Amino acid sequence: MASLFLASAGHAIAQAARQQAEGAQQTAPYLEPQRLIPIGKGRNINLVCLGKGSPTVVFTAGLGGWSQVWYLVQGEVAHKTRACAWDPAGLGFSSASPEPQDAVHETEDLTATLNAAHIDGPFLMVAHSAGAFVGILFADQRPNDVAGMVLLDPSIPDQAAIRQRIAPKSESSGNAGPAVEAKRLEDCAARLKNGTLKPNTADFDECIAQPLPPEFSGLSKRLARLNADPARLLTQASALVNVNSASPREAINPHRSFGNMPMIVLTAGQHPFPPDMPADLRHQIDQFFQVLASGHKAYAALSSRGRQELVEDAAHFIQFDDPRAVLAAIDDVLTAIRKEPVPHAGAH
Repeated sequence: MASLFLASAGHAIAQAARQQAEGAQQTAPYLEPQRLIPIGKGRNINLVCLGKGSPTVVFTAGLGGWSQVWYLVQGEVAHKTRACAWDPAGLGFSSASPEPQDAVHETEDLTATLNAAHIDGPFLMVAHSAGAFVGILFADQRPNDVAGMVLLDPSIPDQAAIRQRIAPKSESSGNAGPAVEAKRLEDCAARLKNGTLKPNTADFDECIAQPLPPEFSGLSKRLARLNADPARLLTQASALVNVNSASPREAINPHRSFGNMPMIVLTAGQHPFPPDMPADLRHQIDQFFQVLASGHKAYAALSSRGRQELVEDAAHFIQFDDPRAVLAAIDDVLTAIRKEPVPHAGAH
């Protein structure tokens, strides 16, 4: 009996060690800068590329995110083809930018990064949330290079107006939230500039804090050192300012068509509510998400081979809650591209 217990305990320890090693392998590419690509004017964009092959899968994070949000997905995709994720300006290990951080300028940065890194198409664009604006603008501009697309719970161009109309009581946590956070970062940058906020203090840590998954807690101190640059905080604030204004407007294109490009749009099926949320507010937000899902269906309709899929057990960060659904969607699009590798774009 004792030997059986010891064998079982040994198996559990070995399994835990394997899981720990696998976790370390997943997070390792994001703990240090990988390829700091110069894109002009003294700026660098951090590019994390894994694997080999074609097409190249390009991962774009949503608002406030960078390459590390893909840690559960990118390494798996790299077993099948080259997979590249990037850090937008002022986030992760990318330098600050004096340009407005709207969808147009972020798309310009992505284009410049891929060009400078000598990474050519075809591309499979994978984008989350507001990163969808970058993915679709990139596809607009390079229809002969983009062979497929996967969008994860994407933002839609009229999202802010829809929320304001359908769920006005959620404004403080919805449309107004990014503006409040942008003001906080702008205030932190101003205090750094005038010397009333000092790095390496508790006040500074609280001012520039960015939430990270437990797997990346070791990045906190390094990011804090980078965020001691006021220009970096202002770059982050600019993205927040533009997410409900310039970026959605820039993504509007009534003539957009992706022809018969393979395309999957994943819609989150879970929208957790605080237990004390009033029933009328809950109802408003439910309605908002129903309309948002209709917008996802409209994205899928941009291609004759586009489809929308509901990921029932996942909330907004589908790549965390159900990475297998994301991997399955990417695999489906990869398979379709390889059966018919030449992109078939429509009128843009």
